Amino acid sequence: MTEVETKKAMRMIVLTASIGGMSYLSFNNGLLIAYFSYLNIPSATILLLLALMPLAQFVFMLPFSFLSDILGKKFIGNIGLFSSLFGYVLLIIASILPENFYTLLIGTGIVLFGIGSAMTLGNWFALLHPIIPEKVRGRFFGRLRLTWQSIGIILTFFFIYILEQFPSLGIYQSILIIISIFMAIRILFYQQIPELEKPVPPKESLFKTLMNVIAIPDYISFCSYCFLLTLFTAACPQIFNLIEKDVLSFSKTEIVFIGNLLIVGALAGFVLGGRMVDKLGTKYVFMFCHFGFAAILIMFLLRSLFPGEIILFVGILTLLFGLVQAACGLAMTSETLVLIPQENKSLATGLWFTLYSGGAGLSGFLSSKVLELNLINPDWSMFGLPMSSYDGLLLMFGTMVLLMTVTLGLIPSMVKKAPAAWIPQST
Repeated sequence: MTEVETKKAMRMIVLTASIGGMSYLSFNNGLLIAYFSYLNIPSATILLLLALMPLAQFVFMLPFSFLSDILGKKFIGNIGLFSSLFGYVLLIIASILPENFYTLLIGTGIVLFGIGSAMTLGNWFALLHPIIPEKVRGRFFGRLRLTWQSIGIILTFFFIYILEQFPSLGIYQSILIIISIFMAIRILFYQQIPELEKPVPPKESLFKTLMNVIAIPDYISFCSYCFLLTLFTAACPQIFNLIEKDVLSFSKTEIVFIGNLLIVGALAGFVLGGRMVDKLGTKYVFMFCHFGFAAILIMFLLRSLFPGEIILFVGILTLLFGLVQAACGLAMTSETLVLIPQENKSLATGLWFTLYSGGAGLSGFLSSKVLELNLINPDWSMFGLPMSSYDGLLLMFGTMVLLMTVTLGLIPSMVKKAPAAWIPQST
């Protein structure tokens, strides 16, 4: 590619991610939780519905990553973009049907969205890798993350303002329609991204190829650590939202606002985490994030000891959680790209993303079932402080993260020096 062609491709990559990013953010910034709550869907069911996206990614990521190397990354990616769009539109259609159709149609929409994202994300880094010149990869990917999430934050603040002025079902539907239009526009920009590595006929079956990926030294142990850490942390932002809704009685716009602080924290995490990876290596970032998760969950349990406005304390903790989560994601991505081989790149990254998504999906699914089956007393106390069933989940997750300290040895950079990869830098 010429320099002009490369710059154009990089612009299309940024536009593709930025235009469609709001759809992904809506699953974590409280927007969909507020929307589902407006539809009077029970909290346990909301957790289950939100868990369906990563569970769908868990099931479909590896097969579509394998097919991407055979049929073409953009061929699979295009199908995924249309599947995600149709799934998101179903979330809107559900609200105009009778209530007994809500859960079924929304669940179907989220599954289709998850399948579509599995088809697109499973080969995203493999598609972009040969396009971005090595000398600018760090700065580009840092700018890419900051750009699409910054646009998501701006849009969310705008949506919060509209919801405060006109809190109605029609406004929620309008917001989701706007996001759907952005997803449709994203498809047009995606077409302008060139696919430089052409598909090749499979040399071996999916099973044999997967066995070769699993045989990569230290790779499966690292993926196992990512799975476990995600299992005990991924559902926490949604649990925060449900505590704000059902325990602290925050308004729906306050829930979305605090959910947006998670994204603000993520932007700071990309900057801080990137610099830490570059200067200290992934080893210290993993240590910082591991204990950071545990500390934040414990402090959330002690929120009633905070003397000021509780919304301020909860907002700060949510922001810090976003920071730690983003820094951890950067470290995981960097470690992954150091470990994977040149061959079967889509499948290798797909394996990591599969286990990561599986942990996230199971985190929400198990949390939902614990609440649905009333396995935790909805009214209990700890050190004289009133607690809810949601707090019981946070206590279990925080405890498991601390116990997981022994699994830090599964990370290759913890036991040997590993070079930083090219994603972390933020400027």
